[in-house]
Parts: sequence; C-alpha cells; structure tokens
Amino acid sequence: MCELTAALMMGVSGAQTILGAQQQAQQAAAQQSLRAYQASYQTAVARNAAQVSEYNAQDAERRGAVEEGRQRRKTSLLLGTQQARLAAQGSDLEGSPLDILGDTAALGEEEALATRYQAAREAWAQRIQAANQNAQADFLMRSVAMPTGADPGLRIARSLLGGESDLFGIAEKRNLLPKR
Repeated sequence: MCELTAALMMGVSGAQTILGAQQQAQQAAAQQSLRAYQASYQTAVARNAAQVSEYNAQDAERRGAVEEGRQRRKTSLLLGTQQARLAAQGSDLEGSPLDILGDTAALGEEEALATRYQAAREAWAQRIQAANQNAQADFLMRSVAMPTGADPGLRIARSLLGGESDLFGIAEKRNLLPKR
C-alpha cells in the first residue's frame, strides 16, 4: 500500500511538473505577444510623431517664405514713402538722401534674411525631432526581436528539472530508490 501511495505521489508530482512546464511556455508566449503588441503600438506612435514633426518643418519653411516676402514688400513700401517725401522736399536723391534709402533697403533685407534664417532653424529643429522619433521607432521594433529576462526554454527546463528533483525526493523518502 505504501508503494502505491508513493507511486501515486510520484505520478502527481510528474503531472505537476509537466503542467508547470506548459504553464511556463504559455506565460512566455503571452509575454512575448504583449511585448510585440506594445512595441508595435509605440512604434506607430513614434512614426506618427515623426510625420507630424516633418509637417511642422514644412509649415515653418512656408511661413518663413511668406514672412520673408511680407518683409520685402514692407521695405519696398517704406522706400517708396521715403522717396516720395524726399522728392516732395525738393531733394535730388543724391548724397544723404541716397544714403538714407540705401540704409533702409539694407535693413529691410537684413530683416527678411533674419526671418528666413529663423524659419530654417525651426524647420531644422523639427527635422531633428522627426529623426529622433524615427530612431526611437526603429529601436522599439528591434527590441521586440530581443529576448528579455530569462529564456523561456530555460525556465521550462528548470521547471522540469525541479519536478524531477521532487520526484527523486519523494522516492527517496519512501525508500523506493535502489541502493547503490
């Protein structure tokens, strides 16, 4: 009767070992699936953010071009106003009046170029941000392929080995192992 009980205990322990190994495999598969889903979602978010950054860069360039043109028109209007005033005063637009017009034109062009430069800097910053977001997306996609933590196969093997040692422990306690 004692041997039957020991055999039953060993059978139960063996079944627990097999179930434990199956459970380890299922958990590993579920964790890998969850990691893949999360990485896929985060990758999509990063790619969308990169696309938005690129749109913002293009928008900055368009706004800069519009503002640059606006500044040049403003300078042109100011030059026309100055020429009309100088002419109304009877000036021949030589000497000092010409210097005034030249300074106005130079300052207006400097302002237009500064506007272009600022827009280019903003676009560059947006493109750097887009590149970083794309790099993050690439990293996330590669991280799915990398195993994390203990290898599931190793956990299963440990579970099996642990069950095996339990079986030997039960057999040894019941004096069912052959003597060496």
